Amino acid sequence: MPYYKSIRSPIQSKQRPELFYCTLIFVVAVFISFILLDLIYPFPESVISGDPWWKHNHRITIVTVINNVNDIDIAMVDTEKEVNNNNISTSIRNKKNYAEKYGYKFVIKGIEDWDREPSWANIPALLKTMNEYPNSDWLWWIDSNLFISNPSISLTSTILHDITLSPEYDNKEIIIGNDCFGINTASFLIHNSHWSRKFLKTVYNPRLFKDFKYEETVMQALIDFEDIEVGSRILFVPLRTLNSLPLNSSCGNDYRYKWHKGDFVVNLAGCGVQKDCENRIKEVMDRLK
Repeated sequence: MPYYKSIRSPIQSKQRPELFYCTLIFVVAVFISFILLDLIYPFPESVISGDPWWKHNHRITIVTVINNVNDIDIAMVDTEKEVNNNNISTSIRNKKNYAEKYGYKFVIKGIEDWDREPSWANIPALLKTMNEYPNSDWLWWIDSNLFISNPSISLTSTILHDITLSPEYDNKEIIIGNDCFGINTASFLIHNSHWSRKFLKTVYNPRLFKDFKYEETVMQALIDFEDIEVGSRILFVPLRTLNSLPLNSSCGNDYRYKWHKGDFVVNLAGCGVQKDCENRIKEVMDRLK
């Protein structure tokens, strides 16, 4: 039986290494082109946030506001440094650690319009963040005086789990709770959508709502107004889902609102003088141990 030995032609032997090197050069060239594109012609959100555009794929972005916009750089670089006071520094570190744990983006904004009450700052902060992070599906607004007291709770695996899987909630754009006075905007989730942007712009419109002191009053008015189908877009959850009130608050005597150990977030708004705030923060942290 004849024995046939495979003989590779000299042309084939030369083609393989040439093909490999051509492919390698092409891949390197594409990679360098992407880097140069970001340096020479960055996407708008890259200029604002400081992150390269390829990192803007966080599904959830946490947004908060601190009083002095000049302190944002300090807070983002080193949360161990004091930002206005120890309470704000603790608050920023608390939220930043939570975001890093689950891979969420954490954004800090400053108050830009001092002609309005500080609570209004959440509206422009959310609108700007929506533009800066168009790939974020949901934004979690949380006041700077709220603390995440149970970081084991993940937004994606708990609160947002049913929203993203069930067709029943397809049209829901805002997830928020009510306290004994009505809607509470200290902590809520909002979908990064055209409807949500239009809603926020409507709330912030000074010509329509110049007589309203707080933004949550405007939101409540829009929800209650029968001719506007805002309520159908909002999923109301028990307040303690996103915002548990301190024990000595106006609604604090009601178990439906007051903070219990194991709750996701505790609200320390209105704690008054510096030492009182520090004592209440310490009390909460001690009870977490």
